[in-house]
Amino acid sequence: MSEEREVAKSTALISGLTMISRVLGMVRDMVIARIYSAGAIADCFFVAFSLPATMARLLGDGGFTISFVPVFTEELEKKGRQEAMKLAYTTFWIALVFILVITVLGIIFAPWLVRIIAPGFGLESGKMEIATRLTRQIFPYTILVCIVALAMGILNSFKHFAMPALSPVLLNLSMIASVLIVNERYDFFSKGMSLVIGVLAGGIFQVLVQVPTLWRYGFRFRAYFDLAHPGLRKMGQMMGVSVFGVMVYQLNVFINTFFVSEFSGGRSYIYYADRLVELPLAIFGIALGTAILPSFSRYSAHQDLKGLAKTLNFGLNFVLFMIVPAIIGLIFFRLPIISVIYQGVNFTMNDSLKTANALLFYSLGVWASAGLRVIVPSYYSLKDARTPVMASATAMLVNLVGCWLFTKEISWTREHLGFAGVCLATMIASIINFFIHILLLRRKLPGFIDGSIFTNLAKSLLACLPMILFSFWIADKELWLEPGRIWEKIGWLGLSILFSGFFYFALAWLLGMPELKWLKEFIQNRSKR
Repeated sequence: MSEEREVAKSTALISGLTMISRVLGMVRDMVIARIYSAGAIADCFFVAFSLPATMARLLGDGGFTISFVPVFTEELEKKGRQEAMKLAYTTFWIALVFILVITVLGIIFAPWLVRIIAPGFGLESGKMEIATRLTRQIFPYTILVCIVALAMGILNSFKHFAMPALSPVLLNLSMIASVLIVNERYDFFSKGMSLVIGVLAGGIFQVLVQVPTLWRYGFRFRAYFDLAHPGLRKMGQMMGVSVFGVMVYQLNVFINTFFVSEFSGGRSYIYYADRLVELPLAIFGIALGTAILPSFSRYSAHQDLKGLAKTLNFGLNFVLFMIVPAIIGLIFFRLPIISVIYQGVNFTMNDSLKTANALLFYSLGVWASAGLRVIVPSYYSLKDARTPVMASATAMLVNLVGCWLFTKEISWTREHLGFAGVCLATMIASIINFFIHILLLRRKLPGFIDGSIFTNLAKSLLACLPMILFSFWIADKELWLEPGRIWEKIGWLGLSILFSGFFYFALAWLLGMPELKWLKEFIQNRSKR
């Protein structure tokens, strides 16, 4: 099997499992929105959960895993499994001690952290105290995330993607069950304790489900600790810069929270919009980035830059082919989607309209974020962690200035966009970040960005034309602003998605797009097994 097809096969597996997780995530957010709406408890929980979520992204999606996989893969390729596991054991104990210290400090300094991140909470009575309490209760989740992140790095290096991709499903199921059952039986609604219990129980399940698979690949949780291991030094050199890069990303999240905290319900609105954007981003962008990193690392280990560029072009083409119709759908069907998923007794029509404003601007930048998920791993496989960090830091400054201008200085955007000005700033920063990465990588990687990318992008946009035309009729219905009639809404939205998807893939086939041809071959091969 060619490297491109192997990457695409792994991407399909991760995408399928990620889709299950994200659909459950949508159900989870639907439950939270319908019970807590965009009120004080929801606002406080989203801020409290953003702190351990920072560690989850730092360890899982970013600095830790993206630095660990290339070095661990190199150890496997050149020295064998036994030496590679020594690196894994040492890394595990260092990371665990580090995260224990971070957790203790986070619990102690929770009041100050909340004041820094969400100063606007002090304008509402009791809101700061609720956020502080929830932060302290949720922070131990970071310990569990640390273990899950190491498991993901090890298993992904062996090209085992199923269990790490399935892990978030357990978190979502736990939170859904906790909100529905604990609230019902124990009157924990006012304190938001059902959300805390769901997060912690879900984290425990995430860890437990990784253990059998880790054991099968030879990881035994042994008390081995070797600070002189050469692989550890290589990883440390990359991780120091890459961790900063992930922190730059999370600083953007905190910057956004800082500026929206003064708008009542603003943190909840951008959270709900961001969750919708994260669905296609995770299914296609993050899934492909995860699947492609081991292949990048192998090409880099053998100094095959031509193969790396070819695989990267394939990855970028593939992710754009899948993400473009998702973006068009989110933009033109944003109100129907929000109405079906979130709107209820507590989540009103006004809440839906405000969330739709945030979703519009977030959606316009999704293609750049998805592309970065594929491009950034290539830098790390080339042992260059500095360039992505500098590019991301530049984008962070753009986001900071944009948030300040759109919510503070420019009266028109403050009056007409309000908290959505933060989403506009984030979108602009994402696009700038994407083009910086592209321009700098072309200097390092001959053959990167060929004509096929622009041709296929134009074809994808053309194939979306029926979806856009259909949306003008569907999205204009007064139905979406009315309370109730949920099954009628689901029917119209489902019909819209089926219609749009059919015509997109039909036109893609007529236009001869190669990504669709591979998908057809993959489905046929799977059906024969």
